[in-house]
Amino acid sequence: MLTPRHRGGLMAAAAAVTMAVPVVVMTADAAAAANRYEAETAPATCAGLIEANHAGYTGSGFCNGDNAVGAAVQFTVTAPAAGTATIGIRYANGATTDRPADVLVNGVTVRPGTAFGPTGAWETWTTRTLTVTVNSGSNTIRWNPTTASGLPNIDFLDLDSGGASPSATASPPPGRPPECTGGAPVTCHFGLAPGNYTVTAWIGDRASAGNTSMSVETRRRILPPISTAAGTVTPYVLTVNVRQPEGQPTGQGGTGNPGLDLTFAGSAPRLSGLTVQPASNPLVVYLAGDSTVCDQSTVPYTGWGQILPARVAAGAVVANYADSGESSGSFLSNSALFPTMKPLIRTNNLVLLQFGHNDKSTTVSAFRGNLTSMINQVRDRGGVPVLVTPPVRRLFSGSQLTGTALHINGVGVNLPAEMHNLGSSLNVPVIDLTAKSEALVESLGPTDSAQLYLRQSVDGVTDNTHFSEYGAEKMADLVVQGIRERNLPLVAYLR
Repeated sequence: MLTPRHRGGLMAAAAAVTMAVPVVVMTADAAAAANRYEAETAPATCAGLIEANHAGYTGSGFCNGDNAVGAAVQFTVTAPAAGTATIGIRYANGATTDRPADVLVNGVTVRPGTAFGPTGAWETWTTRTLTVTVNSGSNTIRWNPTTASGLPNIDFLDLDSGGASPSATASPPPGRPPECTGGAPVTCHFGLAPGNYTVTAWIGDRASAGNTSMSVETRRRILPPISTAAGTVTPYVLTVNVRQPEGQPTGQGGTGNPGLDLTFAGSAPRLSGLTVQPASNPLVVYLAGDSTVCDQSTVPYTGWGQILPARVAAGAVVANYADSGESSGSFLSNSALFPTMKPLIRTNNLVLLQFGHNDKSTTVSAFRGNLTSMINQVRDRGGVPVLVTPPVRRLFSGSQLTGTALHINGVGVNLPAEMHNLGSSLNVPVIDLTAKSEALVESLGPTDSAQLYLRQSVDGVTDNTHFSEYGAEKMADLVVQGIRERNLPLVAYLR
């Protein structure tokens, strides 16, 4: 039903919606239908638009998916115990033909080609019921269309797992585990092996109002400050990556603590419960790049890769292997970087490759050769390589950025142009972060663009290459914009 022509402007508006949205809001009067997961509300994700133009839906809208194979809707649900569960998906199909979809539970196809037959009109809703096997705790249930017609409109998913519901299993919240200490901030440390984990955090308090943010490992943003009224507790489900060293892979700025570190800050942190369990086959997005991408340990420096996790819903996870000072050649050859990351790549994992800042004297042949080698090795592992051209430096000549700012290097190589040429020749998607950041920086001008970078008056340092936290947020948003434009597999998991 959704066509490319009317999708563009509305998708941009959808991307502006606040990133942090509750799974289930629990108050003292928490009510019925708590095992219902609306398609328009996180942690559900919709590869399309949230609309409200056909009567009969529940909640505030429904998911109108893209007309494409794989344009999925996914729900993150909570089951009280492992075993059999009944799921009901409410949908409307006003077309005249079936819109079949594979049903995946925790990344595994359990019901291939499930039928979504016509309902007679887009305002006529019906429920398709299936029985599946779920794990105890968090699970992902994904509906993946198998034809170019995409999915029907999806209203909600009901989960019946033996009479328990997400609210029943989460209310009262489980309380803080002994791994959590302190009050402002609350810090938690779990002695876990490297890998990917599903974290559920119950934010809020029965007795008092709060304001709580959440970050993991080395300043990786997960949730912005969230205000909660007294009597309200909201569980948030997310997927996090644990790595050692937990910051930059070469240990610059410190190696951190082995295991998983979580910090709950804000003006009045309120944490009523926390659970951590291994994640089941999430979509991993690996980041390969330099100091503008990496997990920076020292305030105020911030890489856009530290902000990207806040844009990604449960079921997908960002693994940031970017490292300060790296060129395309040094990242490829350093044993702590690409050689360490490569064996971890699995089928359909994304690998975002951003280089150029430190390729100041790299020749065309060397630059193309380094990138080609990484692309081929990512594909050998079944991964999906994506080239990301480098964000601009804040170097103006009048009202325009200089060639150096735009990454024409010291030997005359236009590095972003070479990435575009290589992407075309090897059929690799390219996110033009250079052009996107150029448009942003030049639109702000020489003075106002300073807020994107580091300023002496605010940050205690002047730096026209590295980003402030605000600047990193803007760059992460531009990367997300590029992911949507290229319709990469992560689209279905974007908040």
